[in-house]
Amino acid sequence: MEASKWIDAGLVNKTRMAATIADKSYVNTSVDVINQRILGRYQNGMGKTWDDPNYMKFYNDGTVNYPYLSDGMWFLTQHKRWGLLKTEPDYLATATSVNQIGLYTEAAAMAKVSLPTSPLRTVKMLDGTVWDGKHPKAYADSFKIKA
Repeated sequence: MEASKWIDAGLVNKTRMAATIADKSYVNTSVDVINQRILGRYQNGMGKTWDDPNYMKFYNDGTVNYPYLSDGMWFLTQHKRWGLLKTEPDYLATATSVNQIGLYTEAAAMAKVSLPTSPLRTVKMLDGTVWDGKHPKAYADSFKIKA
């Protein structure tokens, strides 16, 4: 949490983090390649470039690292979709077991990081589908393309 907060604190910190990540022992690329993505600057390889207003954030007032149960359940829906899970899991129980919100809450209190009001969040996916974690089985079963 503290490292994420440090990264988001300013451009100098983002650049220092990019230099670390770009190093040969990690990603082995130029600092600029990492830095451009962190700042939301993209190129499609065919001459088009753009700045994404929803650039990468690492802290964002404590919301980035929170172990949302809805995120955990979404990963399970994808495991089910692609055949990595053969039977229907108890999505909420599994996400609750894995995501360890209680442990996160203790660490957040020590780091003085605020918590979201709910362990579930709504996300609009790239295809326009809204995921909220409320009906994971129906969501997992809704895909036309699956294993």
